[in-house]
Amino acid sequence: MKKEIVVNLTTLTCCYFEEGQLVKEYPVGAGKPSTPTPPGSYQVIEKLVFEKAGDVDLGSRRLVLSSDKTCLHGSWNGPVEGYVSGGCVRMYNHDIEELFAKIEVGTPVMMIID
Repeated sequence: MKKEIVVNLTTLTCCYFEEGQLVKEYPVGAGKPSTPTPPGSYQVIEKLVFEKAGDVDLGSRRLVLSSDKTCLHGSWNGPVEGYVSGGCVRMYNHDIEELFAKIEVGTPVMMIID
């Protein structure tokens, strides 16, 4: 089954597709103006699970992308929506947990500016 994630950095949404059909849309946060999230085409290269909050708030799940500049991750403490991150795409923990379960390493991720 072909799966894809598209993050719209203008509307601050993360859309999950299966076979070209939108399955779910999630609200997200993106990089602050001083640390913008880079648009481009990436792949999920690693999936990480965190059982508790650490020094850096990556939430309960992290999808590591084929970019050294960004990833998709949850948040224990927020804020989530808006231009609030250091360049990553930030999601609510319950949302990243749902998405995390549906995708595999190798899933394409597009970051677009609408």
